[in-house]
Amino acid sequence: MMNNLNECEEGDGGPNSQGDATSKESSPFINSSTSDVEKSQQYDGKNMALFEEEMDTSPMVSSLLSSLANYSNLTQGSKEHEEAENNEEARKKAVQAPRMGTIMGVYLPCLQNILGVILFLRMTWLVGVGGVLGTFTIVFMCCSTTMLTAISMSAIATNGVVPAGGSYYMISRSLGPEFGGAVGICFFLGTTFAGAMYILGCIEILLIYIVPSAAIFKMEGLEGAEAEAALLNNMRVYGTIVLTFMAIVVFVGVKYVNKLALVFLACVILSILAIYAGVIKTALDPPDFPVCVLGNRTLVSKAYDICAKTIERGNGTITTKLWRSFCDSEFLNATCDEYFVNNNISQIQGIPGITSGILAENLFSSYMEKNSVLEKRGLQSAQDPELPLTSSNRYVLADITSFFTLLVGIYFPSVTGIMAGSNRSGDLQDAQKSIPVGTILAITTTSIIYMSSVILFGACVDGVVLRDKFGEGVSGNLVIGTLAWPSPWVIVFGSFFSTCGAGLQSLTGAPRLLQAIARDGIIPFLRVFGHGKANGEPTWALLLTACICESGILIASLDAVAPILSMFFLMCYMFVNLACALQTLLRTPNWRPRFKFYHWALSLLGMSLCLTLMFLCSWYYAIVAMGIAGCIYKYIEFCGAEKEWGDGIRGISLSAARFALMRLEEGPPHTKNWRPQILVLTTLDGEQNVEQPRLLSLTSQLKAGKGLTIVGACIEGTYLNNQPKTQKADQSLRKLMEVEKVKGFSQVVISSNLRDATSHLIQAGGLGGLRHNTVLVSFPKNWKQAEEHHRCRNFIEVVRETTAGHMALLVPKNISAYPSNGERFTEGHIDVWWIVHDGGMLMLLPFLLRQHKVWRKCKMRIFTVAQMDDNSIQMKKDLMTFLYHLRLDAEVEVVEMLDNDISAYTYEKTLMMEQRSQILKEMHLTKNEREREIQSITDVSRGSIRRKNPSNLHPQRSIAEESVAGSGEEKPEEEVQLIQGKNATPTPTSPTSPTAPAPATMSPGEEVQMTWTDDTEKANNPAVANPDNIKDMFNMKPEWENLNQSNVRRMHHAQKLNEVIVKKSQEAKLVLLNMPGPPRNRTNQTRHMENSFYQNYPFFADIQVMIFIGFGCLLAFFRRYGFGGMVFNFLVATFTIQWAILIQGFFQFFYDGKIHLSVLNLINAEFACAVVLISFGAVLGKTSPVQLLIMALLEIPLFGVTEWAVLKYLRINDAGGSILIHIFACYFGLGVTFVLYRPSLNEGHPKVSTSYQSDLLSVMGTLFLWVFWPSFNSALTFKGDDQHRAVLHTFIGLSASTITAFALSSMLSKNGKISMADVQNVTLAGGVTVGASVDMMISPAAAYVLGVMGCFACMLGYKYLSPVLAQKLRIQDQCGIHNLHGLTGLISSLAGICAILLATEETYGPSLYQTFSHQAPPEGDPQLVELQQLIPDLEAGLGRSAKEQALFQVAALFGTIAVSAVGGMLTGVVLKLPFLASPSDEQCFDDELFFTVPPDYDCVNVLSETSKAENE
Repeated sequence: MMNNLNECEEGDGGPNSQGDATSKESSPFINSSTSDVEKSQQYDGKNMALFEEEMDTSPMVSSLLSSLANYSNLTQGSKEHEEAENNEEARKKAVQAPRMGTIMGVYLPCLQNILGVILFLRMTWLVGVGGVLGTFTIVFMCCSTTMLTAISMSAIATNGVVPAGGSYYMISRSLGPEFGGAVGICFFLGTTFAGAMYILGCIEILLIYIVPSAAIFKMEGLEGAEAEAALLNNMRVYGTIVLTFMAIVVFVGVKYVNKLALVFLACVILSILAIYAGVIKTALDPPDFPVCVLGNRTLVSKAYDICAKTIERGNGTITTKLWRSFCDSEFLNATCDEYFVNNNISQIQGIPGITSGILAENLFSSYMEKNSVLEKRGLQSAQDPELPLTSSNRYVLADITSFFTLLVGIYFPSVTGIMAGSNRSGDLQDAQKSIPVGTILAITTTSIIYMSSVILFGACVDGVVLRDKFGEGVSGNLVIGTLAWPSPWVIVFGSFFSTCGAGLQSLTGAPRLLQAIARDGIIPFLRVFGHGKANGEPTWALLLTACICESGILIASLDAVAPILSMFFLMCYMFVNLACALQTLLRTPNWRPRFKFYHWALSLLGMSLCLTLMFLCSWYYAIVAMGIAGCIYKYIEFCGAEKEWGDGIRGISLSAARFALMRLEEGPPHTKNWRPQILVLTTLDGEQNVEQPRLLSLTSQLKAGKGLTIVGACIEGTYLNNQPKTQKADQSLRKLMEVEKVKGFSQVVISSNLRDATSHLIQAGGLGGLRHNTVLVSFPKNWKQAEEHHRCRNFIEVVRETTAGHMALLVPKNISAYPSNGERFTEGHIDVWWIVHDGGMLMLLPFLLRQHKVWRKCKMRIFTVAQMDDNSIQMKKDLMTFLYHLRLDAEVEVVEMLDNDISAYTYEKTLMMEQRSQILKEMHLTKNEREREIQSITDVSRGSIRRKNPSNLHPQRSIAEESVAGSGEEKPEEEVQLIQGKNATPTPTSPTSPTAPAPATMSPGEEVQMTWTDDTEKANNPAVANPDNIKDMFNMKPEWENLNQSNVRRMHHAQKLNEVIVKKSQEAKLVLLNMPGPPRNRTNQTRHMENSFYQNYPFFADIQVMIFIGFGCLLAFFRRYGFGGMVFNFLVATFTIQWAILIQGFFQFFYDGKIHLSVLNLINAEFACAVVLISFGAVLGKTSPVQLLIMALLEIPLFGVTEWAVLKYLRINDAGGSILIHIFACYFGLGVTFVLYRPSLNEGHPKVSTSYQSDLLSVMGTLFLWVFWPSFNSALTFKGDDQHRAVLHTFIGLSASTITAFALSSMLSKNGKISMADVQNVTLAGGVTVGASVDMMISPAAAYVLGVMGCFACMLGYKYLSPVLAQKLRIQDQCGIHNLHGLTGLISSLAGICAILLATEETYGPSLYQTFSHQAPPEGDPQLVELQQLIPDLEAGLGRSAKEQALFQVAALFGTIAVSAVGGMLTGVVLKLPFLASPSDEQCFDDELFFTVPPDYDCVNVLSETSKAENE
């Protein structure tokens, strides 16, 4: 190794250097200046030389673990700011700050943020207005929401390290930068408005409860709106002052705020303890806290000194201050307010105590309108409801209109603050443990406090006091303070400091949140707020926070600000729940929270509660908040920096895409939804740039961003050597797609040759159901030049492959002349030459193009071609009607192409085409010599195609000529023949160029393809001027009259159509036409054996013989019923086949409103016919022809329904029809004969006898059936091995039953002779018994055994069972169909079930899933993909096990027996109708009743009677 390194030290790699071309400067781990020798010394002795080449890109785990373990969870850029802050103390010994635990780091901060201003200033009012039940419901909903959110947040916070940034980082890293930025801004606004709310609460406590005299705008003597305006102005002025002071404090140093945090928290805890102490005191010693009430109206405490109208002092009555408030003087005869006069003054206890029972009175809500008087429940008052309210400033009035949703919006801010712990994750010892425990514990604690406060306030305080928001009726005291012990001032000062601390915390946290968002760079216009002081303090963010907070202070109402911040917090919490639910449902590999007590259902419930509370608080605020978030989302999406954080929204996109693709796999798109999904095949130059950029312009004009577009390119070579080219080409494609505004995907394929690469693109483009159905490829450029022959050859292969793939092919010619997206056509036409119906593609293309601004002003013209026998006028009317139904506006013209005499040019071109093939065959040239000869002959033939304008003479060859010209590769003879044959058309595909030269769109000065040969060219080319030269040279040139007339006709029509198009569409901007596709195979010869007719017709012919000859002869065994047996068989079979074609066609072959016919339909119909003929055997000789036809008429639909149900739903294996044919036919026939029972026939019938001739005829029928039975059993089996096995097993089974039948017949006969009845029937039993398992691997021995078993069953059935059925069960089975078809069918069904259970993949191999197709893996199973690699045509199955398939076989067996038997009996009831000409008992089995018999028929009667006498 050292020697090799030394050899390569020269330069940057030496002549023998190996490896990639990656520069060492990009390596983050190894110094790029280290030489190879130093590098080898670096790893020497470290046992890592094996991986030394990977060290530049993949560091060793040993060096990586330390950095992973010491992961820094500071926010982006925070570490640098922290270092700058500590620069002054760099010389001092670094002391790491102690890490906090769960209590100090999470629990207490959450407690401080949750317990705040609403508890002290509004909770009592909420209880009074909403009632204990209503308020408790609100508290429970809000606490449940925060608890569910905390569970979701705990899961997210414990899924890795959470940086300082809290909820913003959680959401943005879980839902992506768009959602993260939108919700982050909302959370920032919520925190900012929370600061405004805390400051307003602080000012409210200061001006109303601590220093009322400090008000700048005096409220004394003011009423109504004036007093309200004065209060709001005071709030604005003092709020601005306090905000400025707090902002300065935060700007100077956050450390002072942090140091005071414990003090503020202590104030909160002491205040709450004082409340609980006060509640306990009310149970022992309720305080004396009177409230003065006039009638039932609560009076303002400022309006009186004594709660009485008058007082007795000495011997006189003196009026009080209250009297003077309602009267115009202090005298007793003064004029007073009517309500004051009519009602008495009473005094109630404001805090009756917890044992007073006041809870019942406060249970229910008491909502009030604005400026309505606060009234005491239960007290009577005398008042006139029509009189207006006077002296309103003497009563306690409602300052706002209250309702349930308002209470929700006001209360919810009191439960916010649950993110305080997660925001401090960087300061925690174990954040993944502390955050869940501390947050959930804090929420539990605060929820208990809030819920208990609701109940305790309702149980201790009177309703009028609770509803008194500002304590006007209780001497201006804070209502909750009146309950506190030992003094109300504990609550007043505690709440004051609590609100101050909460405001400072909000002004501290909001700027840092904004700074974190700004530093992420996802919102460009906020980047300025990412900067700050040298120590990282967010100066600019603090300024913006203060400005926004000032807007909240200018609102000046705590009740108005609370719903606003509720919106923003609820939106943040909603997305936290959404993030957790998404991560859980998507099951992303990185989602592994340590906190295990979460569930996606809880997260979705929490998200639903958040959304519900948003609209409960204020529907218009909710819409505004969502609008703000939506605008930010779209701004980030369009203008923000691209971030890839592995978020859940991308996971949703992947899941949604997978779901959509799976839905697309369910079936082909409906015609209404069809649109061209285009694969654009481009070519690249040496710099990997697209050679035809206008292809993408045309694509953009066609697609307009809708549907699927794949832009593909091919590179020749190997992937390992050309991977950089692939990346460059892909970037080039993407850049061009962006310029041309093509929305789609790019794909670059590398292969050893361009033809294969193009084929790979066409085959593998797209994914699942989202695949291209249209290929757009440019017409080959410079295809006439020999060095470009490969382009033409590749083009022809594209035509073939798209045709084979049933795709549309669009070929624009001279694509460089097409308009760009910036051009506009102000007028012009798009001509459509609709020659053959292509499913509507030609109609759709101009419609799509005219949607684009380039083609919008072009009009559409449609030309269609009429032949000699067509009515041109009617064609035009029909076409206009068709366009009207298609809702297309176009001009219509019908062009008549007369069948003129074929021109000499046509014969000449066709002659030269065939001549080349003939010459090459006769010369016996090698392949290379053929290629050279083709080139020379092609050069000679160029003179036959010329331009119309001699001044611009440019020769133009056909595609056929170009495809073989100059070919240096070996080409098989059949390919050469193909190109010279059918596909030698000038323009094989469409559309053509609107402005460029093309065979179908020309102007006078452009290149056209005409139909004469230039004389000059003839002179220069003797082979053209005098074709006899070639004949003389080779003595084999065919004359014109011996040409292939098909080729002549094609050439003639191409020439005539070209002339018409040039004439009609000279001025068109674009011409679209459809041209014939390529030959069906590469040799242009029909392969007969690949046609289903040639595969299925031999089986059809064999079964025909069985039906009409085999069954007919077999049923002619009666001496006097030979005509009936054969002729009625002929009649019924013919009728049945036609009827079965309709019935089976409706159930199995009905598509697009039509029954599709093929030889396969006829085979299935003959199987149905066999069912009827077998049933016919049970009633042979006992029914009229009308009865037989009606039986067939009724049996076929029942059989068709049964067959359809069994094959579609039960999906059984029954290749030989043992269940569906033999058993159904048997028990249907037995059901019919059971109903048609004739008692007299049990004693025997004189005409039930045979003759020598009738037995011979019947045996002939048996022989026909025996010989062709293998075809019957194998006709519908899987082609190949399965069909081979079916033929072998059937033959072996028939042979076994035949040998056994002869043996048993002689053994069971009394005289040891062979019975002809046994030969006629029992010998066929083996064909039935192997039927169900005929295509399975049951082995020849098993087939032989089944034949023997069938023979035994059939023979014994004839001998012993048939008489029992006739005498005991009233079943007169005339031909013994129960023995030959019923018993043997049951044996066959059981054998098939056993074969299914015993079948294994070890025995069958992969072909198991072809034989038992329903056991094949279902669609989407990976095993199916593996099997399809071994058997490409294997289709997806149902994934059944062998036991499941066996159960379905059993179900089909018993179901068929039941349906057929019941159907047969019902049919028998119909056949018993008297008008169906049923023969009498005496006339049964006699041809004379229905036929004109010959003269010698009486001889048969005489012979019959003689035979009977001899037998007696």
